[in-house]
Amino acid sequence: MTSTASEVSRPAILTTFGAMIGLALGPSVIANLTVSAYIGPIEAEFGWLRSDVSFAFSLVAYMIVVMSPLQGMLVDRFGPRRVVLTSIPLFALSLGAIYFTPNNIYVYYFLWALVPIAGLGLWPLGYLQAVTPWFDRKLGLALGCANAGIGVGSTFLPMLVIGPIIAAYSWRHAILAIAALVLFISWPVVAYCLKEPSAEDTHKRKANHAFGLSFQDSMREPTFWMLNLGFFLLGMTATSLVTQQVPLLRDAGWTADETTRLQTTFGFGLLFARVAVGFVIDHVFAPRVMTIVSVGGAIACVLYAVAPEWGYVSALLIGFLLGAEFDVLAFLIKRYYGYLAYGRVYGVIFGVFYLGSAVGIWGMPKLREMTADLSYDNGLYAAAAILLASAILMAFMPAYRYAAGHVADTTPSPTN
Repeated sequence: MTSTASEVSRPAILTTFGAMIGLALGPSVIANLTVSAYIGPIEAEFGWLRSDVSFAFSLVAYMIVVMSPLQGMLVDRFGPRRVVLTSIPLFALSLGAIYFTPNNIYVYYFLWALVPIAGLGLWPLGYLQAVTPWFDRKLGLALGCANAGIGVGSTFLPMLVIGPIIAAYSWRHAILAIAALVLFISWPVVAYCLKEPSAEDTHKRKANHAFGLSFQDSMREPTFWMLNLGFFLLGMTATSLVTQQVPLLRDAGWTADETTRLQTTFGFGLLFARVAVGFVIDHVFAPRVMTIVSVGGAIACVLYAVAPEWGYVSALLIGFLLGAEFDVLAFLIKRYYGYLAYGRVYGVIFGVFYLGSAVGIWGMPKLREMTADLSYDNGLYAAAAILLASAILMAFMPAYRYAAGHVADTTPSPTN
């Protein structure tokens, strides 16, 4: 689809807004980017090791690895709207169940492992695949605006909900409040806003979007494996940094109020990057952008190790890194592989990212516990090296296969 007035039509705007709200109250924020606020209170209540508490979020990541290819297939088959609206109430119920966590670590693990299963349709693919068909030349900006929801949630949930409720009541009450927001705000907004094309538009879009590689042919592309490796390395580092930055700074003497502000700073960096990167990648080669933010993430790791008082700067840089990742991934899949297997390709790479996350979320606190002084420094230096390796890999990505404006009549033969 070329860039026309239809790209700013009311359904396109509503769908982008609905995706933004859904992602703000989705599992990417609630089960990943804001969980560091719970680690200390859970550790204090039950007396478990920090690595054992954090392992629940590694399990979340492992379950995403299993579920994300299934999400891709379901979204490709049934469409994003149906999958998303079914998942929202199930996700809310799974969060509410965590309120009842007993002093049994295996039940604790089981309840968190249910979250990504219940929220199957709510990982970014479901929303981004709803947005993508409405845009072409403005695709990066549209994805950035939708993905900004993750920044909105990461910015305001810790400041307005999680931090104050934990301080006044407990981590359990904070989880319950989040579950209520998901059910009573996210579901009605998404139900109203997330639009699917009319029958006539569907026919036109099928004609315009029926280009690209099959999943099997996509797997034969060197770029497929470069992206999988690059996002595995990013997952090992970025998500582990997000889950550990509050405990890390509490160890360095920061107060609860200061770390809540730090979480807000991180969320602001993520929010800014979602929109800014989305706009930039419409004009600048996207892997080059990923190289720059990965180097910034490496600098943040070093700053956390040698100068924790610069934590707000580090949090901003990590926010930029997380803010860029899935804007770039959603954009690159269309540019390298087209539409035919969009959901499956995204699901696989997204799952590989969280496979790396599972390793990093557990590994970073474990490395801390292996040091005599309970220091995060070894893990932070390792994360910096991994991010530099990812930056180098992104620098070698080739030119796009499908430039903006590509339509079906220039597609390779149907056997591809």
